[in-house]
Amino acid sequence: MKTTFAIFVVLFLVAGASAQGPQTPLIPPHALTVKVVLFGHSWVADMQGFQSWAFPNIPSAHISVQGYHSYTCSQLLGLVLTSVPASTNAVFLITATNDVVDGVPVSQHIACMETMISELIAENPNMLILVSNVPPLCANTIPSFGDKRSTIAAYNQAYPTLPPMYPNNVKLVDLWTPMVDTSGWGLVNMFSDGIHPGPNGWDLVMGTIRDTLYSNLPK
Repeated sequence: MKTTFAIFVVLFLVAGASAQGPQTPLIPPHALTVKVVLFGHSWVADMQGFQSWAFPNIPSAHISVQGYHSYTCSQLLGLVLTSVPASTNAVFLITATNDVVDGVPVSQHIACMETMISELIAENPNMLILVSNVPPLCANTIPSFGDKRSTIAAYNQAYPTLPPMYPNNVKLVDLWTPMVDTSGWGLVNMFSDGIHPGPNGWDLVMGTIRDTLYSNLPK
């Protein structure tokens, strides 16, 4: 009986050690040749320098960071084709927060996104397009912007209409759900200033983008 119990304990410990041991890094298809562009407002500008840890196994030189502080979707639209060349395999887009702050109607913003996506597909029909919805703002932004929770909610109800329109290209990246509290405000531990991610937020944001990218690149 004691011998049987001892064997069981040894097997249990070995199994536990294996579960906690180093995991094989996720390697995306065509890792050494894939070309990725991150394109959008200030969140993307702040991603500069994140390439090596955020996207392991893809050469950092193959990940272009094209971010523009305070730009709206319509402003970004004029830059999209020069920022995202036709040789791009995958692009991540985040464009909405400044539209929310500026009071751009949902229909106008979504029309801008449809145009942007159509232009990207026209230059490369095989491009994978990852589209972020609108992350939350924290309550400390009220003095600057007012309460934008209902506007963000309306935008985020419209964003899921985009992937079915372009089923071969567009995937939605949900950055709102994991960063919002039960009252609709951004989780304070995720943000540095109520608008932009802090260290915890960046870990979540870049991990979410990476997982969506790696799982949807063409095999």
